Amino acid sequence: MVPVRASGGRRYAWMMVLVPVLVLPAAAQHNNMTEDRPQLVLEPEELQKVTEGTQHRVRWQTLMPSVVKVTARVENEMVAEVTSVGMVVPGAPGDNFTYYGYVNVSALFIGYNNINVTLYDDLGDVVGEGVLRMSVLLSYQNLSDLFTMIIGVLVTFMYVSMGATIDLQVIWNIVKKPIGPMLGMICQYIFMPLIAFGIGLVAFPDNVLARLGLFLMGCCPGGGSSNMWTYLLNSSLDLSIMMTFASSVAAFAMLPAWVLLLGRVIMADQDFYMPYKDIALVILSLSFPCFLGILAQRYLPRVTKALKFLLTPVTVFNLLFIFTFGVYANRYVFRLFDVKTVVAGFGLPALGYMSGYFLALIFRLPHKDRVAISIETGIQNATLAVFILKFTLEKPAGDLTVLYPAASVVMTPVPLVIALITYRLYLYYRARSSKKELQGSTVKEMEEDRKKQEDLANGAANCENGIRKGEAEGMRGEVVGGRTEDSMTLPDGGLDNPAVDLREEAL
Repeated sequence: MVPVRASGGRRYAWMMVLVPVLVLPAAAQHNNMTEDRPQLVLEPEELQKVTEGTQHRVRWQTLMPSVVKVTARVENEMVAEVTSVGMVVPGAPGDNFTYYGYVNVSALFIGYNNINVTLYDDLGDVVGEGVLRMSVLLSYQNLSDLFTMIIGVLVTFMYVSMGATIDLQVIWNIVKKPIGPMLGMICQYIFMPLIAFGIGLVAFPDNVLARLGLFLMGCCPGGGSSNMWTYLLNSSLDLSIMMTFASSVAAFAMLPAWVLLLGRVIMADQDFYMPYKDIALVILSLSFPCFLGILAQRYLPRVTKALKFLLTPVTVFNLLFIFTFGVYANRYVFRLFDVKTVVAGFGLPALGYMSGYFLALIFRLPHKDRVAISIETGIQNATLAVFILKFTLEKPAGDLTVLYPAASVVMTPVPLVIALITYRLYLYYRARSSKKELQGSTVKEMEEDRKKQEDLANGAANCENGIRKGEAEGMRGEVVGGRTEDSMTLPDGGLDNPAVDLREEAL
């Protein structure tokens, strides 16, 4: 076949079709590149992890043809402030910008912030906008990091000790009577995570760090102080110890599961990255010290004995360390406390106490078991929560989220102190009432005894008078009529005289 060639007119027509197809996309791409070019460039692009108390200069530049005014503001005045805004300076010939200037910023306090820079033309219209992200660290960050390291060592030791001191009798008691520990597990790992998630959603809908801190606190196992409070409130200490042990072991699986399940919901549509895998690895890695403790109990009895001996001193040291050096190294949290944070910190343990008590009430457990389950549900292992948040999250996010477990720790004893005072007052007034009743009955008994003694004394006196009268009449009979039957009366009143018995009883 002979190929058919297009004529000149046809070639011209095809060119008219192809030129727009080829040229217009290129022109559109050029226009898009021009439109995508930023109206305002900031140098540096970000101020990340600067230290509080430091000063920083931010340079801006633009290609806009007319700029006469520039303003800058911060979104969070607690974290940073704009100290000054320089004048608008025209660019020199050959520069790749038309105008430039400077904004001076001061870092004030730990947290995140955005610096908004806005350009105006001679008509007062906005011709350029830029946002510079900023994060500020503590000026004493080294102290906070040291606190985190020591907390990590203490948590590791506690899990080693838990493995070394596992009592098979406790496990056997759980197997024999699983109702109490099972209810405690339901409260600990179903109610508390959902309660914490709900409080965070209602109280802090726009604060993802607050919601994350509360939620992780609600997912932690029961705290060791629950055993102390159970003892003070005269409740079932054995059940409390069993529940603490069971929730601590279950935390290896339940805490990562909840973080993976609802953590993604909390962090949805957020720029902040949450290290799910790191949190899961930290929790699972704590099972290794627990396993070492079990091996020590099996093969190193002397080490186990030493761990048992050190357990109480280390626990006391842990509490003192948190409330002394821990408070000093994290004193910034007290500046962040507000009414909403305090109410949320109070609501988490308070709702935990109530949910645990009423669930046990539904299953008709004894009062002492209900109180033990209630306390175990409301008290969380805040040390574990603080360690996870500080160790896995980037700074300053980890330091900021600690605020909400700290608020919960501060408010956790409040309902228990109220309950303890009420319980002690009840015992006091009950003992006082019993004492009054005892004193009343004692006085009544003494009055009855006194009356009885008086009756006996009067009876004895009457008997004595009767005896004397009988003797006198007998003697008179002997004198007057000689020997009579009265002379047969014995000196003690006669064998058949009932007054003898009364006298002897009186004497």
